[in-house]
Amino acid sequence: MSRAFSIYLDLIRFLAASLVMLYHANWIFRPGLTITSLGHEAVVVFFVLSGFVIAYVTDTREQDFRDFMVARGARIFSVAIPAIILTAALDATGFWLEPDVYPADYRAWDLPLVRVITSALFLNEIWTLGIQLFTNVPYWSLNYEVWYYVLFGVLHFLRGRRRTLALVLLCLFLGPKILLLLPVWWLGVWVYRSERLRNISSGQAWLCVLLSLVGGYYYIALNLGQFGWDWVQHTFGVELHRQLSFSRQFVTDYYLGAVLALNFVGMRIVLAGKDGTPAVVEGPIRYFAGSTFSIYLYHQPLLWFYLAIFSWLGEGVARYLLILSLTLGSCLLLSVYTEQRKNVWKAWLEKLLGIGDSLYGRLRGAGA
Repeated sequence: MSRAFSIYLDLIRFLAASLVMLYHANWIFRPGLTITSLGHEAVVVFFVLSGFVIAYVTDTREQDFRDFMVARGARIFSVAIPAIILTAALDATGFWLEPDVYPADYRAWDLPLVRVITSALFLNEIWTLGIQLFTNVPYWSLNYEVWYYVLFGVLHFLRGRRRTLALVLLCLFLGPKILLLLPVWWLGVWVYRSERLRNISSGQAWLCVLLSLVGGYYYIALNLGQFGWDWVQHTFGVELHRQLSFSRQFVTDYYLGAVLALNFVGMRIVLAGKDGTPAVVEGPIRYFAGSTFSIYLYHQPLLWFYLAIFSWLGEGVARYLLILSLTLGSCLLLSVYTEQRKNVWKAWLEKLLGIGDSLYGRLRGAGA
């Protein structure tokens, strides 16, 4: 992967996280801009990007199942565990300060122990479950992505009957919701791995970029996300539509995923060998991209918390910009102690696995 294309992917990652934050900030103030209505679409971007990156790291760094799962575990737990704790603390404090700012749909505070346990184990979205982590709606996608990592690890590292059995059991365990969006995530894997796509001409690459831009424009102009929502509801009925939850736009999510995959195919060739990106550009992009997981997972409870504090200002652009700025700043600060400390979490996981291996060896020795 060229340096320029890596910077481009980092920029896409940060922009996607920002779109999700702007989407949820609509509860505070509605600017009426298209970019504030693309929250779900930004998650589709994350999925394709995640598949691409996972295929890349297993090709270049993580060479066995253990290393892969430890690295993924460190990446996920470094933000997931703090997100659970932070959401609970901010919700409790914010609701105590000003309960009226919390809409009824966000007051998911019953059965707190169940919500914490299922969130920690990423079981919130299996089959027809839809367990929200208090006010933290964006946490849902982590319950998809973690299992995509596991499925990828099984397919990539295991062989023969073990792989087949593990894959079947996992699919039966997860259910249709999570599996419906797996093709979107796998598009990223396919784009990275395809030798044919790596060797297209410069002209073909520019055509891919152009088609992706046109495809993205028509997705927005024709409101295809709403079409996907309505089509699934009409085709499968209201109840199944409700149960599918965040997967109920899967038809148009496939389209959007393909559009983004086209963009990656083209931009990888266009940016190949162009490694002269100025430090003044690369530095900020790398900095903000290093905090995207934190922005994504912490922004929702922070938005409500700051709204509770500044509710006295009254609705308007000033309060909106103040809360957005404080939320983004808080996410960046929190990332220093969470996301950017994933190496500490990796060391802890390695230590736990070492203890487990030692205990297992002693038990086997005692049994013999």
